[in-house]
Amino acid sequence: MKTIFLLKPVLLTVFCLFSFQTLTAQDQWQRVETENQATERHENAFVKAGDKFYLIGGRGLKPVDIYDLSTATWSKGAPTPIEISHFQAVSHNGLIYVMGGLTGGWPSETPLSNIFIYDPKINKWLIGPEIPPHRQRGAAGVTVYDDKIYLVAGIVNGHSSGWVSWFDEFDPATNTWRELPDAPHRRDHFMTAVAGDKLVAAGGRKSGYQGQGFEATFGETDIYDFNTGKWSTLPSPEGDIPTQRAGTGAIAVGDEVIIIGGESGNQTVSHNEVEALNPVTGEWRQLPSLQTGRHGTQPVLSEGRLFIEAGSGNRGGGPELSNLEMYAIPGLHAEKDEPIVAGTLQLSDESHDFGTVRPYATRTATIELSNIDGNQGIPFTYVILTGSNEMKVDFPFSFPYVLAPGTSVKFDVHYTPESTEPTEASVLIKVADRGNRQPEEIIFKGNQN
Repeated sequence: MKTIFLLKPVLLTVFCLFSFQTLTAQDQWQRVETENQATERHENAFVKAGDKFYLIGGRGLKPVDIYDLSTATWSKGAPTPIEISHFQAVSHNGLIYVMGGLTGGWPSETPLSNIFIYDPKINKWLIGPEIPPHRQRGAAGVTVYDDKIYLVAGIVNGHSSGWVSWFDEFDPATNTWRELPDAPHRRDHFMTAVAGDKLVAAGGRKSGYQGQGFEATFGETDIYDFNTGKWSTLPSPEGDIPTQRAGTGAIAVGDEVIIIGGESGNQTVSHNEVEALNPVTGEWRQLPSLQTGRHGTQPVLSEGRLFIEAGSGNRGGGPELSNLEMYAIPGLHAEKDEPIVAGTLQLSDESHDFGTVRPYATRTATIELSNIDGNQGIPFTYVILTGSNEMKVDFPFSFPYVLAPGTSVKFDVHYTPESTEPTEASVLIKVADRGNRQPEEIIFKGNQN
């Protein structure tokens, strides 16, 4: 029987003042009663962006399911552009990034070739920058640190072979990739998280290793220190994950990384274990177990509580679940989730006159684009010039490009006339909203005397 009603509008104040304290005292996972159900799925992601939760992907082509904590209701969003499974989504600047996943059917899935970006404000997907072909893999760990996204380990060939220890950094501010030192161990079917300045890679397996499926798990715990730029492995056996399993979820809470659920060759039912590691001390501790064991999904942290949804109830492909559990973390300060507020694009100029320029000389104008007012990044699909072959746009980054909130980017327009005839052209700046908004336009003129 379902036990808890969450945050219906008339009960919001009561819940915040009473129920949170009650659950802290109970110190266990609780089933969350919702007004309706999300789509059953597994090998999916579950991520918070702003003040809502987003259930994304999984086997087959699934819609995004959006959970509103204030009304305890699910609503439907746009499906992913292609089938996406075995991935860990991350929220950054009010957008959801998907990379390091797989597409296609078992056991020959292929890695995603591009980053996919979901905009929760307009419920639209954007096909983002290409992942370098020689670094594409799935079932990898993905996390955010210091405004950059990190991709750890994974597998190249579906569920059969090609385990890698690769470690990459993607900078959304410049659309650039950087290869970092390999992790000490190759692994897939795991998730990662950063507590403080330390990234933790724990759990997982080498799918298909020596013909094994669920049995190829291992226990070693790898830690990357962002301050030193070096990997280390905790001493065995005391530093190993206490319950070896793959298909786990991971999330940082305070100074610990919490590993949730999973699957292994030791049991048919999915694991319900929840274990926490302090990466500074190297000590593991046991937390209350899930009510329903599950693998192939992701936890979220919201206002002092852990939530987990979906996944598979047994190892392998089913049964696919659709139930939400919550654990109120004792003693954790409950910071209120802030809603996503779309940014406003501000242009430094609406028009520019180059003046008189002699033939084959070059004059340059610099334009600045700023993202003001909101807390969400603004994605652009293009900045192009039309109307003249004598002017050229020089934008410093590839597209699609995301302008982070509170930041600016500059680009140049070069004018090299071939005669003294007057010239006029337009620079069109297109925000990624699938045609619902006309491009911003800046008019450039030259030799108008």
